[in-house]
Amino acid sequence: MICSRPNGRHNNMGYHSDASLDFAVLLPGLGVFGGVRRFLEIGNVLISRGHSYTVYHPEGTPPDWLPFAGTVRPLSEAARARHQIAICNDPPLLNDFVRMNADLKMFYFVLENIRKERSIARNPDWTIIANSTGMARRLWRRYRVRAGKVIGGINLDSFRPRQTAKGNDYRILTFGRVSRRKKGVAIVVRAVDSLSRHLPESKRAGRRTPKLVLFDHVGPGNERDPRDGFRCSVPHEFHINLPQEELARLYSSCDVFVSAEKRAGWANTVAEAMACGVPVVCTRSGALDLALHGDTAWVVHRHRWFVERGLRKLYEDPDTARRLSDRAAAHVRRYGWDRVADQLLEVVRGKLGVSP
Repeated sequence: MICSRPNGRHNNMGYHSDASLDFAVLLPGLGVFGGVRRFLEIGNVLISRGHSYTVYHPEGTPPDWLPFAGTVRPLSEAARARHQIAICNDPPLLNDFVRMNADLKMFYFVLENIRKERSIARNPDWTIIANSTGMARRLWRRYRVRAGKVIGGINLDSFRPRQTAKGNDYRILTFGRVSRRKKGVAIVVRAVDSLSRHLPESKRAGRRTPKLVLFDHVGPGNERDPRDGFRCSVPHEFHINLPQEELARLYSSCDVFVSAEKRAGWANTVAEAMACGVPVVCTRSGALDLALHGDTAWVVHRHRWFVERGLRKLYEDPDTARRLSDRAAAHVRRYGWDRVADQLLEVVRGKLGVSP
C-alpha cells in the first residue's frame, strides 16, 4: 500500500501545514492524445516543488515521448493505494475513481460534452475543476456548477521561436488528426484548397504558393495513420511522431497555424503555435483565454468560408500577421505549467484547509 501521509505538523483538520501533498491521477493511457500532456507537465512541476505524484493507467508503463519525473503504476493498483488527492478526467475510469481511497477527489473537465457530463458535474462528493474559461462558463451555464479554474498550459521551454529558413511555399500548419471530426481537418483542407484556387496572382505574397502542413502522432490510443486515404488537391506534407524539439521547429517553420476545432477544452496546439511565434487563425473553441480577435489571433467561425477568409487576411497582410504573432507570444507566457500548478494547489489547499 502506498502511504500518502508525510511527517509534519498537523492543523486542526488533520492535514499538514508545512508538508508536501500527495497526488494521484487516473488516465486511460500515456499516448500523445486526450490531453495527457497536461497531467504529465503538471506532475513534473509539482514534483519539482517537493510534492509526490503518481499516475495510474492500464499498462502502468512510463511515457516514451515526454520526460516524466513521477511514479507510474498499473491502474489495477489504484484501489489498494492511499492518497491525499485523486484526480480523474475520463468517464470510462469512473468506477476506478470511485473505489480510490483519497481525502479529496477532483474531476478535471478538459473536454466538452463528455459522457455522463451532468452527473459528474453535479456529484457532491467531488471537487470540479476546469482547464479553461470556456469550460468553466459551460459548467456554470448548463449545470450551475462553479468549477475551480485550473487554466492552461504550455511548456515555454520546449515551445519557443526557432530559427528556420523560409522557402518558396507559404506554409499553413494544422493538427492533422483526420479521424477526429471535431478537430476540423476537413474544414481546413477545404479552406486551403479554396484559398489556393481563388487567390489572384497579383496578391500572392512574394509569389509564395500556399502549402498545407499537417502533423499527428500515431500510437496507442490513435492507431490510425492519418495519411491513409488522405486527399488534398494542394501541395501538402505530413509529419508523424515528431519529438518535442522537432515539433517546435515545425511550428516555427510555418507562416500561419490554423485550428477549426469544436468542443475543445484547452486548445493545446493554438498555445504551442503562439509560443513559437506563429500567427494563428482559429475558432473560439478552447481558445477563449488565448485568442483575442485582431489582437492575439484572427478568430473565425467554424466554416470553410470564414477559415479561408482569415487565412487570406494574414496571407495578404503580413504586417497584421507579425503583430498578431508578437502579441500572442507575449500573451501566452501567462499560461505556463507553473501557473497551472499554482492554480491547482490553490484549489486543493482551499478544500483541505492546508496552508501554503
